Amino acid sequence: MSRADRLGPNLRVLRLERSLTLDKLATQSDLTRGYLSLVERGLKTPSIAALLRLAEALGVNVAQLFDLNAAPAPSQYTLHRRGEGPLPQPDGTFGLLPLAPGRSRKMMEPFLMMPATKPVMTKDPRWAHGGEELLFVVSGKIAVKLGADELVMERGDCLYFPGEIKHEVRSIGRQKAEVLVVIALPAEEERH
Repeated sequence: MSRADRLGPNLRVLRLERSLTLDKLATQSDLTRGYLSLVERGLKTPSIAALLRLAEALGVNVAQLFDLNAAPAPSQYTLHRRGEGPLPQPDGTFGLLPLAPGRSRKMMEPFLMMPATKPVMTKDPRWAHGGEELLFVVSGKIAVKLGADELVMERGDCLYFPGEIKHEVRSIGRQKAEVLVVIALPAEEERH
């Protein structure tokens, strides 16, 4: 089972360890009970903003959502090799691969994101979070709704913005895009 496949079961374990119901975790993370249920059952991959909210609500770092035994890396660095983790999802759904899950107490959260090819069908599919975000298009083409703007980005394009601006990313064109996403988290004292 890959790290991403363990996300749902790990979320359930962490929630139950804290004696939280789905309703209580939904309230604390500002997500819906139904959404959390889908994530726990492995039927939905949470957005990066949702992962950040869940980690904060549970009092863990994002790495622990993917690996319950996540401990500080034994050396000064972590290395992610090509082919580690899930392959991009062929059905057009959202895919997410953490790139440094074994490293705790980090100032950045890096991910490889495979944005969905279809817009998310929710009341407001855009997310916001603390800190700052960088998007770098590794392959394919994406559309980014950023506040009132919609930007089209292609391979090699890079966007840097405050995470507080509501945003949504989706693949456009024939090829499903791959995007390096780096979230720079606010300092611990700024989050509380």
